[in-house]
Amino acid sequence: MSLSAIIVMIVSIIALWGVASYALIVSMRQEERKLALLQSQDDFEPYSPRAFRDLEQWLAQHSDSEHAPEVREWQQAQRQSLQRNPQRFYEWSHADDDARGAS
Repeated sequence: MSLSAIIVMIVSIIALWGVASYALIVSMRQEERKLALLQSQDDFEPYSPRAFRDLEQWLAQHSDSEHAPEVREWQQAQRQSLQRNPQRFYEWSHADDDARGAS
């Protein structure tokens, strides 16, 4: 095996472990933040702003679906969580008013 092949393999292994370690650290920090929110206020919003918008779009397109009542319940749970909890897990700076006011 040539020296360049060995170097490529070593660099690839280091890069793989580096990316995996970074992803693990980011995930663990997010989970710590969720746990802190659960400990301090017993709840946090179940959906991200993007997921909430996706639910709204789906409901607008499929308002007569058999799943529409369930999606409406999910939306209501999200709105209640946003009103009930002062601390948020997701960044709602631009979507906050839309989620609260679209009752």
